[in-house]
Amino acid sequence: INVPGHWELQGWSKPIYLDEEYPFPPDPPNIPHDRNEVGSYRKSFQYPVFWRGRDVFIRFSGVRSAFYIWINGEKVGYSQGSKTPAEFDITPYIKNGQNNVSVEVYRFSDGSYLEGQDTWRLSGIERDVHVYSVPKTRITDFNVLSGLDSSYLNGELKLGISLASDELNKGKHVISAILSKIGGNGKIVMDSTVKTKVSNEKTIWFEKTIKNVDNWNAENPSLYLLQITLADPFGKILQSFTQQVGFREIEILDGILKVNGKSITLRGVNRHEWSPLNGRVVDEKSMIEDIKIMKQNNINSVRCSHYPNQEKWYELCNEYGLYVINEANIEAHGMRFHNEGYEKLTNDSSWANQWIDRGMRMVERDKNQPSIIMWSMGNEAGDGTNFKKLYKWITEKDQTRPVVYEPASRENHSDMMFPMYKNIDYIEKYAQSNPSKPLVLCEYAHAMGNSVGNLKDYWDVIDKYKSLQGGFIWDFVDQTILKENENSKEFWAYGGDFNDVFYDNDSNFCANGLVAADRSPNPHLAEVKKVYQPVGFKEVDLSNGKIKIVNKYDFTNLDNLEFSYSIRGNGKMEISGSLGKLDLEPGESRVLTFNLFSIIPRPGVEYFLLVEAKLKRATKSISKGALIAWGQFRFPITRLSLPVDSNQFFNTSFEVEQNEIFIKGDEFHLSFNLENGFLNKYNYRNIDILSNELTPFFWRAPTDNDLGNDMPERCAIWKNAHNELLMQSIDTSSSGNIKNVKVDYFHELSNCRLQLSYNIYGNGMVKLKQTLYPSGSNLPELPRFGMKTTIPSSFNSLEWFGRGPHESYWDRKSSARIDRFAGKVWDQTFKYVRPQETGNKTDVRWMAMYNGSVGIMAKGIPFFDGSVHHYNYANLYHAKGSQLHGAIDIKKENQIDWLIDFKQMGVGGDNSWGAKPHKKYTLPMDTSTYSLEYVLIPFSQKNQLEELARINLDD
Repeated sequence: INVPGHWELQGWSKPIYLDEEYPFPPDPPNIPHDRNEVGSYRKSFQYPVFWRGRDVFIRFSGVRSAFYIWINGEKVGYSQGSKTPAEFDITPYIKNGQNNVSVEVYRFSDGSYLEGQDTWRLSGIERDVHVYSVPKTRITDFNVLSGLDSSYLNGELKLGISLASDELNKGKHVISAILSKIGGNGKIVMDSTVKTKVSNEKTIWFEKTIKNVDNWNAENPSLYLLQITLADPFGKILQSFTQQVGFREIEILDGILKVNGKSITLRGVNRHEWSPLNGRVVDEKSMIEDIKIMKQNNINSVRCSHYPNQEKWYELCNEYGLYVINEANIEAHGMRFHNEGYEKLTNDSSWANQWIDRGMRMVERDKNQPSIIMWSMGNEAGDGTNFKKLYKWITEKDQTRPVVYEPASRENHSDMMFPMYKNIDYIEKYAQSNPSKPLVLCEYAHAMGNSVGNLKDYWDVIDKYKSLQGGFIWDFVDQTILKENENSKEFWAYGGDFNDVFYDNDSNFCANGLVAADRSPNPHLAEVKKVYQPVGFKEVDLSNGKIKIVNKYDFTNLDNLEFSYSIRGNGKMEISGSLGKLDLEPGESRVLTFNLFSIIPRPGVEYFLLVEAKLKRATKSISKGALIAWGQFRFPITRLSLPVDSNQFFNTSFEVEQNEIFIKGDEFHLSFNLENGFLNKYNYRNIDILSNELTPFFWRAPTDNDLGNDMPERCAIWKNAHNELLMQSIDTSSSGNIKNVKVDYFHELSNCRLQLSYNIYGNGMVKLKQTLYPSGSNLPELPRFGMKTTIPSSFNSLEWFGRGPHESYWDRKSSARIDRFAGKVWDQTFKYVRPQETGNKTDVRWMAMYNGSVGIMAKGIPFFDGSVHHYNYANLYHAKGSQLHGAIDIKKENQIDWLIDFKQMGVGGDNSWGAKPHKKYTLPMDTSTYSLEYVLIPFSQKNQLEELARINLDD
């Protein structure tokens, strides 16, 4: 078996995914022995000759959930607490030559009651194991305090080195500490030596003021290297240690969290340690990849949810520049199902030592890491006296960092408001209450499936108030496992995919990431990058070409970015250039003016200004020229196209045959079904464009958030409403060369009326208007208001002028710029872990598909939302109890479903277990009417699209 590793992912037993509940009924401290699997490990190692006379230790960096250890058959000890090291002095058990280590690992222990995190329940030795030796006289610990003086210019280093000896020392040992700058010329700023006798235990202190120190922050992570050595009285080096040092001062002053005297904004994300192949066993390469993805997407902070991470993680965060909230391995979420609740543990003094032990091991292990700016006492474990005791221990041990805990946010044993999933109104009211504590959302914007709606709305409020200092999105990476089906097709497995008959599961609630398990981006990552960008772009006076640029960095001048601009007309470049150097300190802004008189407006053309900020110089995580921030503005200089003269087109004819109305022109014919009034045939140049009727459509494939707020049940009346419309009348008429068809419908279940009107032109264009008249009844909101049809799969080349290139939604579209885009229909589908709504495009001016011979364009009046699917859209629907996977269950079919909408409701994202999309992003039925208006335009050459897009059918 591989170590580190989980036995459940190596063919032994089954992984269990649970969110809140324990894998057993809560009855602390008891656990189910009949299900408690045990992993037995054996390993041998050689005792080196040069270790003689030294003490030998074995260090387990992380074992879940508990274990016993034997050396050469003798029992050495026991440990639990799976996310911090356990060290054993094995000197008495070691022999010359080969030695044997035996370890007995238990899947469950009483410690499992404090390890109920929302993740896969996996077992085994999941971090490294080391055997090492130390001299009899040795350094046992060191404590680096690296703050700043009151001017925030000079570094104040205090270094405490703990020594111990169990031998009689006659001379003085030599302890030296050298501090040098990392990078540049490696300048030494401290070189100090102390000689002292070492007996039993003692601590010596070094102190040094570093003038004009390069301080550490996440934007400019300047580091120094500390080298500590211990030598014997004869100069022989006994031990040597190195430690990264970052000088920074963390304070809460006047209710504001500050680093180095400046208020900071935490544009954060929660992160589980996760590998799709190895579970919570992650290597340095994957850690660096995670950090680079975060930095490249304007994420500046990470919460270690919900346990101390591998030690290397903090070194990398020091180096690359991320603020870290380090969290104790305490979560007792499953106790909410106990009849005494969380308080059964949190107020039980017999559990206090476990609380202290877990917090202490975290702080002692990680106290010297400059990237850690807060300690968190745990997650979702209720509150009580044991947390107060832990708070007291941490704050007495470390006065340099705040201590936080979500359930204690309003209590004295949390230094900040640290709430989870509070809505925008809540945080704004808090900010308006003159609070004494800053607020940072420990979790928000639950990124499950197609989610992260209204993120911009959150940050519009956060940016208004000094006391609102950011938040941590849940979460960074999908916790899914790479698995193969019976046909050797790979997919992302979630709860229920391992056929474990003994345990329930929480399905795909493990898939909440901004990135997939393989670190490929999920669509909403683009929205995070846009909203988190450190440059603000604001309208000032667009009619006179004025915008404002704001520096939203906390420490960095905007002269680190190269600003450029372009003005495009309907996607075609008109003007472009550089904006030169923008010398703006954090918080400063500048108004820029663009000369609109240089643009001669063309009829039917929209003009957009795009300003981009790209990195001038490469960093460790971001390449030179990478796009950091951008803003887009529509200039109000559009000239309308002249209305089309319908008399220029050929005449059309009406014919009625059997149950159809036919309208024929020179190059086209189309027909309406007299039984239901729907357009059912559309032929252009002898090629059928429609494979199915064009019908009203009110449903959407439920997202994970929809399922969480019971949308399918609440809005069920709309699911089949398009099939339940009763045609009341169908009228035909002519107006010059234009043929008119008007159809009225009634929907009995909702008592609503709907009207469809069509104007058919002699060149085959069809102008449609769909109007819904709500009944005023107490009806649920519409999931969408639009139309749907199916076209042949040969029409697989797509172009559109609207938001892109990625999918966008009513409440998640700020990251999608308005431009002209092209691609294949199949590529517009994003395969979410579980199939659901995907591929929508907002603010579409026109959308066209082409088969190589002819094409069809939909032109909005003025805009619409649209999506195309190379399969039956219903394949995305969710059926209770189904175990579907986007990767293998959504397949290309011999059809294309085309949805043209006035709107569909937003995707939401405040949470995934009840929160609906914000009301302003919904389609309530308490309005007078909803109307969708657009034109279908057939064409024969793709180069006609620009001309066709400017057609004005103002009748």
